[in-house]
Amino acid sequence: MEYNVSRFTIIIPLLSNTPTEAFEETLASVLVHKPENTEVLIANATQYSDPWNTAAEGAVFIASDHLSNPMDVLNKAVLQSQGDILHILYPGTEVSTQWTQNILPLFEESKLGIVIPCVYDRRKPKRIFSLGIYYKPEGVLRTIRRSQWAEAAQKRIVPHISAMFIRKKALMQIGLFDTGFIPQISYVDAAMGILKQGWGIAVDQECRITVRPNYLPATNAFIWGVQIERLYFRWFGQNSTFTALGKHFGSFGIDFWRHLPKFKAFQILFGRLFGLFFFGEMLTFFQRPRKTIHQFTMTEPSPTPIPVEFDPPDHENLSQIKKAA
Repeated sequence: MEYNVSRFTIIIPLLSNTPTEAFEETLASVLVHKPENTEVLIANATQYSDPWNTAAEGAVFIASDHLSNPMDVLNKAVLQSQGDILHILYPGTEVSTQWTQNILPLFEESKLGIVIPCVYDRRKPKRIFSLGIYYKPEGVLRTIRRSQWAEAAQKRIVPHISAMFIRKKALMQIGLFDTGFIPQISYVDAAMGILKQGWGIAVDQECRITVRPNYLPATNAFIWGVQIERLYFRWFGQNSTFTALGKHFGSFGIDFWRHLPKFKAFQILFGRLFGLFFFGEMLTFFQRPRKTIHQFTMTEPSPTPIPVEFDPPDHENLSQIKKAA
């Protein structure tokens, strides 16, 4: 059965620790290049005065300043979105002309749940920053920066925090993003759940997005280590074997040597050891079934697909914000 892409929503989180210039760069590029009839939602968890009056250009600010958890903020925006296909962009990214041209037709495949774009490092325009993340059976995450690795890792590839496209129905089916994880780990967990439900994940290397890596959210190395272990034990037995469990212990040493001589190596190691004993003991609890949302209400889609017109609008506000960004 062919899937009709009728609506498209772009979501940009604006959190308390988000640099204002990073957010405005991302929003400006979206408003200039977005396809016609695209919904743009700002998951706003901080004070922002909107000096460029981007609301007049179609950006909708969803007030969530009472929420401190970034995944709660993102989930609220997902629930209020009207699109069948969601595009989550972290501040610090910039989109280019026709960046959705190949993506939207891919979702005509009814069982495709996630598409991962090609993200380039803005400091070195020819350098691939991310083609997603390879989640190894032993519970190790590795950012993919080479095309051949993306092809080899196709069955276990999950989104990088910088950008992803996701079908709303698939995300609702697994109960949205898990708020117990930090953002990047929550993305991985959601992708694993979507795969388990029978949805597919694809990589589109033609979709060009750039990012300033220093604008992406930083995570305490100890917390990262703890959450890597929590993720591993949540999916233990479903994507792992006893052989992989042995490799999991070996990955402690590999992670440690990779980050030497920085103190970060010790923080990650101690975090993983803590997570190993804590979550390992509570293995049964953390394999609990994810909450499933069986029903959600959406208005009837229009009978025709989104008309994709990429000529940027000639508005004074957009010129000002683009110049400032």
